[in-house]
Amino acid sequence: MLARNEGGRAEVRTSPLHGRGLFAASPIPEGAEIGVYPLLILSNEDTTWLRTTRLYHYVFYVDERPDGAMRAALAFGEISMCNHSPNANAGFKVDADAQTVTLTALNDIESDAEILID
Repeated sequence: MLARNEGGRAEVRTSPLHGRGLFAASPIPEGAEIGVYPLLILSNEDTTWLRTTRLYHYVFYVDERPDGAMRAALAFGEISMCNHSPNANAGFKVDADAQTVTLTALNDIESDAEILID
């Protein structure tokens, strides 16, 4: 699946929080899908190695395996530019079978507002 940004709703810009961020290009209503992005699900070995790099700040956790290990994944596309905040205005859902992550507005997001996840 290719990355999908619904109606060009989001774009990467300079962020006052951290270097770059994802911003609403137009108003996004609560519950609206912002985009669907592909994931590369990593092995435990890859995840262990990745923890020693700057890329580790960009992983999403996919699920917990029966042995208690968490599978991690790298997301491709604009979602990787989302900054984190306890006051998130967007949420995400990982679909391990489809190897995608879907970004959705948790509340109305005004045009030019930074899209934040927790």
